[in-house]
Amino acid sequence: MKKLIFVLASVLGLSLVNAQTVDYPLMFSQYGMNGTAAFVGKGGAVGALGGDIMSAHYNPAGLGLYRSSELTFSLGLDMNSTKSNYNGLVSKDSHPSFNYGNLGLVLDFNNGKKSAWKHVQLSFGLNRLMNFNNRIKISRPNLSRSYIDANYINNFDADGDGILDLQYDDQDIANEDFYRSGVIDMDTDYVFSSEYFNGTFDQIIAFRESGYLNEFSMSFSANYENMLYLGATVGIPFGEYTAKYMFSETVTNVNGTGKYNYNTEQDLSVAGFNLKVGAIVKPVSFWRIGAAIHTPTFYSVDDDFYQSVSYTSTSGGWFNPITYRMQSPWRFIGSTAFVIGNNKSKISGTLSLDYEYADYSMMSFDMDDNISTETVLNSDIENTFQGASNIRLGGELKADRLYLRAGYAMYGNPYKEKNVNDGSWNYITFGLGYKGKVCNFDVAYAYGSQKSKYYVYDEYNFDAAGNGSWTSDPNPTEVTRHKHLIQATFGIKF
Repeated sequence: MKKLIFVLASVLGLSLVNAQTVDYPLMFSQYGMNGTAAFVGKGGAVGALGGDIMSAHYNPAGLGLYRSSELTFSLGLDMNSTKSNYNGLVSKDSHPSFNYGNLGLVLDFNNGKKSAWKHVQLSFGLNRLMNFNNRIKISRPNLSRSYIDANYINNFDADGDGILDLQYDDQDIANEDFYRSGVIDMDTDYVFSSEYFNGTFDQIIAFRESGYLNEFSMSFSANYENMLYLGATVGIPFGEYTAKYMFSETVTNVNGTGKYNYNTEQDLSVAGFNLKVGAIVKPVSFWRIGAAIHTPTFYSVDDDFYQSVSYTSTSGGWFNPITYRMQSPWRFIGSTAFVIGNNKSKISGTLSLDYEYADYSMMSFDMDDNISTETVLNSDIENTFQGASNIRLGGELKADRLYLRAGYAMYGNPYKEKNVNDGSWNYITFGLGYKGKVCNFDVAYAYGSQKSKYYVYDEYNFDAAGNGSWTSDPNPTEVTRHKHLIQATFGIKF
């Protein structure tokens, strides 16, 4: 998992770009466990299996296995809980929310027995790829250094002599919210002072994420001689993301106690486009092999940032909104599936496996009006991320019109420094379905888990020779996340 974005958002606000972080392209480059209940129940392993509207977002050739038209709608409940552990002090939080899953339409056209192209399909869908809803609380008591001393003030006083560095002037400080609110002060000789330079400190951090990433899809697929299936999808993803950080620090020293609150909010609105193409081959009737390629998604981003500090007074507000572009990586999916029996069999089943690879170091920012910042951020992306593999395994057992499903999915870690950041997820899924001649109904449950470390902010320290440098927080907070998804899908064939 990423460091708290509080680190980047709080580096003085010398320019608004400090509110941008390399984790933003990552958030809009990954897919979560969501969609139809049949898809969730099989752990998302539909790449070679097909026959699900979710194929449009993974391997659109899977739509070619449809033999009739279908309209589906999915919704459910998404429940997230977190537990943070800082030196044995545990804080918990949870956030249940309504989950939109999928609305899809597949129009199947039968070309007749004489045509080699047995069926062609035109499909439209609106699917939720990611839910960003999450809450984390962290409590850090009895610290010997404040955030002001360990991080903030050193941006203006890199040599640690207590005096404003020469490259800044008093106007730089006068525009700072920590100064305007009274957390720090500076006299006419440019000497800093603050209640937060000495004492014992208690910190409480609350982190709230909300939002979604949806994708509207338009797909075309075809079935050639019931042996080769081809498909292509034009994807138009769009989404909203809000991150709120509430940081409170209390000082206890010879002068008594005091507390300030530092709050930030980041609002992102994104829209983009991509192309997905795929193929499925049946060498024999019971074996399917699939492959798909996804182009990068090219996003346009509207970015609003707010921060405020409250102490003896309150200072802050919204920055001017900015617009820039982001790009996700290429994605490659290889799949295989084994099918036992057919639709007429009383008992039949499937076993499917998907392997997906994306090189997240290839993500990028594009900022026409700030090339220097673009270069820094893209360099940070290359140094922070790596290629990651996702594996999805699913099984389905059919008994007459009833379907039993189970699956497992592992989403690999996109971060290079595995001991510092961990973005991997593991999912176990189960599902149950009923398919009638006209209507079908499916339900599924998915449990996801993730363990990570949060570094609330970097610290500025001096070595024996008096040289200062930034280092990560020596006492990260261990965070465990649990995700429970209950999904239901209703479908009509015609």
